[in-house]
Amino acid sequence: MTKKGRQLKPYTLEYAKHLILFTTFPVTEFGAVEVLEWYRFQRQVEPVFKRFKSLARLGHLPKLDDDSAKARLFGMLFVALLVENLITHARSTSPWGDRLAASESIQPVV
Repeated sequence: MTKKGRQLKPYTLEYAKHLILFTTFPVTEFGAVEVLEWYRFQRQVEPVFKRFKSLARLGHLPKLDDDSAKARLFGMLFVALLVENLITHARSTSPWGDRLAASESIQPVV
């Protein structure tokens, strides 16, 4: 039974046992294990980029030209990496350990 009280179909339960992954990796160059390793890696990297995007307010880059946009992007990523490093260092050297109040949040640096 589902949350809405409907009966699950047998093929739904069968599909739940499998991972179906569509990819553009060439089948002649990448085996299933390699594709899954790359997928797993991507799933670990995405949250980091989302956090950096939030920290550095990377939602919109004013683009006068390609070079200025790249310079601004690299500068913001550099600041986000520095902040991430400082937070990690502060947590590891804090006399209170890693206990941050749930209400505290990291403010974007701009």
